[in-house]
Amino acid sequence: FNHDYSQTLVMKIGLAVPDGKGSSKVINSFESALEIIKTVDHLTLGIPKIIYLVGWQYNGHDDKYPAFFEVNKALKRPQDTSARESLLWLMNEAKKYHTIVSLHINMTDAYDDSPLWNEYVDKDMISKTGSGKLMVIGKYNDRKAYQINYKNEWQNGYAQMRIDHLLELLPPLKEAGTIHLDAWIVRESKGHYESAMTEAKYQKKILNYW
Repeated sequence: FNHDYSQTLVMKIGLAVPDGKGSSKVINSFESALEIIKTVDHLTLGIPKIIYLVGWQYNGHDDKYPAFFEVNKALKRPQDTSARESLLWLMNEAKKYHTIVSLHINMTDAYDDSPLWNEYVDKDMISKTGSGKLMVIGKYNDRKAYQINYKNEWQNGYAQMRIDHLLELLPPLKEAGTIHLDAWIVRESKGHYESAMTEAKYQKKILNYW
């Protein structure tokens, strides 16, 4: 492991959720997140901490997957030129308080309003039911969530592309050495004649790439 998790306080901070109107309902901005980090550091007497930010992208939590390439503009500090600049500021400032700031992301779900949706459908990177329909695995933010097919995504190079792009967007993640992949679940794809074990094999490849 990159960190001794037995001696590290690991938490999440909720930042924003989509408001259903094309924007965000902000719970905590990047500035207020730092204030929480400061308080937690005082209360825990400076022990090592890792904080994963939830809702940092697009309009908030569970928005626009499989894409995670844009920082939520609603969380920007007034003095910064972009939300990305504000997030980089938070990642740097948190170090003063014995805290690594990383991200909560999802590599399982796909939504039909994602910038990557058409590519994932066209390249057959969504798992399917036995009848050949795209596999729906839940409903979040009033949108159906579809299961990404790990095997086809890996073989098309999109899992690698997503990881590379995110690390280019936010280089401090490399130094952080940790990421939270929420609900990273393996499911069989009957429409592709793939077992859960086959999907797990490619999930391991993604893990090793991380």
